[in-house]
Amino acid sequence: MTIIAILLAFALCHFVRELGRFRKNEWLTKWVEFSNDAFGRIPGWSDILGFLVIMIVPLVVLLLINQLLVAVMGTTGAFLLALAVLIFSFGPRDLDTDIASVIESEDEEQRDKALGSLLGEPVPENEDACRAKAVESVFREGLRRWFGIIFWFAVLGIVGAFLYRMVDLLVGEEHQLSEDQKGLFTRLQQIMDWPAAQLMTLSLAIATDFDSVFTAWKKYHDEQGHGLFEGDNGFLLASARSVVLTGHAARDGYADQLEGPMISLQQAMDLTWRMLGVWLTVLALLLLVGVIV
Repeated sequence: MTIIAILLAFALCHFVRELGRFRKNEWLTKWVEFSNDAFGRIPGWSDILGFLVIMIVPLVVLLLINQLLVAVMGTTGAFLLALAVLIFSFGPRDLDTDIASVIESEDEEQRDKALGSLLGEPVPENEDACRAKAVESVFREGLRRWFGIIFWFAVLGIVGAFLYRMVDLLVGEEHQLSEDQKGLFTRLQQIMDWPAAQLMTLSLAIATDFDSVFTAWKKYHDEQGHGLFEGDNGFLLASARSVVLTGHAARDGYADQLEGPMISLQQAMDLTWRMLGVWLTVLALLLLVGVIV
């Protein structure tokens, strides 16, 4: 059911773009506001207690809905809920649509605006810096919108996918969280990102040039001066930059007629699709040997 749900959710998101309108986040804002109003005076609320309540209650509600659907519809109910959770979690927008809106825009001003939205910052004037940021943005968003969701769905089911998206929303958007709560959610996001980012780096190596990716991965850790399980997920971005900006992506058959940062953006998106194929192949093999269902 795992890989079927993932494939069907991807297909629906890709071909039925209107589904993106159902990725509403107002419920999370209202839940945080309500919990602060109701429990804000409890000792420890601004620290670990609030962190746990804000995180756990929506997961309990999700599990109760799952139990209700299973009782009414059996495994079909569980599958439909898994499909709905994945469609909601593969967001907040469709990555391929965002990339296409940048590349296909014929108006330079609109293109810069769309690219800045993707980068999450003003577009660098230096072309090399812009190309590097474009590659990083595709892989960073690929992790947050696709691969992190797939990994945690495969590991923990609907709870994993929903928790990953909820934490990403709490960290990436403005909510009424204390500094301690925001710090705890940020740390949880880093922990959840780490295994998915490592597997993304491995799939990038499989899909392109293994030596180049491994060299960039090792160089990043050597330069950072920390252990394998410490720090952020910059090793993924460093590996992606190395493969695309040194021309390995082009030599793997990703060259096109674009110019400047756009060619790096397209190559990065092409690699993301190829990595997704590696992941789905591995999931299919795990399904065949009975590791996942």
